Amino acid sequence: MRTLSKLALGLTLVLAACAPALMPPTLQVQGLKKGKVGITGAKLDVVFGVRNPNPEDISVDKMEFELLLNGNGVGRGYVSEPFSIRGFAEEKVVSTVDVNYLRVPGAIKAVLEDDEVRARARGVFYLRRGGGLKKLDFDSDARVSLGREY
Repeated sequence: MRTLSKLALGLTLVLAACAPALMPPTLQVQGLKKGKVGITGAKLDVVFGVRNPNPEDISVDKMEFELLLNGNGVGRGYVSEPFSIRGFAEEKVVSTVDVNYLRVPGAIKAVLEDDEVRARARGVFYLRRGGGLKKLDFDSDARVSLGREY
């Protein structure tokens, strides 16, 4: 009986080692929409396309990110509501970033007047896996149009 238990444990470890590793989701900024603009700042809705490169579904518990426009840090954002992505599928996710003109270079206000910007998002996905959270980093760069209407 003891030998059978050791054999079962060994087989379980071998199968676990052979299981394909989870590939991190990919993320790309697909659009920016300027919201309310005030004297000291503005709100930006950031539209992301998040793609699951794995055959099995994944659950993203939350994500947090830093947004840079034309190389300048604009602000930080997060998605606190969990979302799922089917295997080999893509979901659109929207988050709002508060841009404070008093905390960022004056160049940012000028960038918000452009029609197109280079948007970089870097941050962390928190995936629900095996009863715990797994952190996976992301870093994405894309040229996007800056929508003027909210």
